[in-house]
Amino acid sequence: MSDRTQQSRPRSRSRRTYHIDLSDLHAQCEANYHRLVRLFPGYEQQPRCAFEVGDAVVELEVTARDRYTTDMRLRYQGSAIQMGSKSCLDLRLYHDARMAEVVHCSTSRRFEARYRYPNPEMLQRDEKFQQNRFAAELMEFCLTNGRSTNAPLTDSDSAGP
Repeated sequence: MSDRTQQSRPRSRSRRTYHIDLSDLHAQCEANYHRLVRLFPGYEQQPRCAFEVGDAVVELEVTARDRYTTDMRLRYQGSAIQMGSKSCLDLRLYHDARMAEVVHCSTSRRFEARYRYPNPEMLQRDEKFQQNRFAAELMEFCLTNGRSTNAPLTDSDSAGP
């Protein structure tokens, strides 16, 4: 009888709740800022830069400039990236904190810090951190394997026969 009584009681779920690890997120955002500055050092004067990585194209475009922030759109397209269409990430650079975070992704809306799981959109609990990590991996891939398509021609290349 005691076994049945225990079975009929509601079980307490020992599900751990997700807690945001701000130090990891901030470290990721700081590293992303430094990657962006290395990829696009002339972002203060130029509106865009592009890279070829194999048969993929990655483009950084400045969409807004303010005193303490700069908004950029990172677009990626190509057969090496298994996305059906051109995709992009919107990034915000915070110059005083030297951080860059993903604020919007073309495949979803604005990111919340965390999500309940499960949810109708099937977003992960740490979706914001994962999108920032994806941006980091894409920028690191460009730094390692990319070739700028914005390089001006040298005099020897532009000289006629």
